[in-house]
Amino acid sequence: MSSQTRVLPILVELCDQLDQAFIEAVGPFGDLVVAESRVAWLAEGPHLRTRDVETYIVLLAREVADDDARAQFLAAARAIIGHY
Repeated sequence: MSSQTRVLPILVELCDQLDQAFIEAVGPFGDLVVAESRVAWLAEGPHLRTRDVETYIVLLAREVADDDARAQFLAAARAIIGHY
């Protein structure tokens, strides 16, 4: 079973949007962080509920040392989640 089949498509879409918001908040090194965070999140097991994406947000937010950048990311994450 591939990682894509273990996650609802809507959650993959949300995570893609969250990845972009994270990179915008923290800069280019964010590419590496989102890749590592996605692998860690997928390793936790199947993600079949929309609230499972909140775990992904927490994983990403923990990687931001700068308070302003973390706040920017979390605000963007709330806006993204609010659209669904």
